[in-house]
Amino acid sequence: MQRAANDLSPSDHRFLWSLTTGILLVHGVVLLVLVGLVTRYPATSQWISQGVQAEFVGDPPPVIAPTQLAEPGGQMRTVRAN
Repeated sequence: MQRAANDLSPSDHRFLWSLTTGILLVHGVVLLVLVGLVTRYPATSQWISQGVQAEFVGDPPPVIAPTQLAEPGGQMRTVRAN
């Protein structure tokens, strides 16, 4: 059974804080490296753009034929139940 956040021991609080700090630190380092690459090598933005396009942009969408609506073929008849 899971415990509420208030029921955590001090060592659990330290673990959560250190885990959160570590995750934020890794993201910060990755961000700094990307910013450094973009400022040092301006062509990096083109590399990143081309990589994203190669990864996420596929073939052009297929051409969809216009929808043809059905029209009644003849006279409509009403049937009554007696």
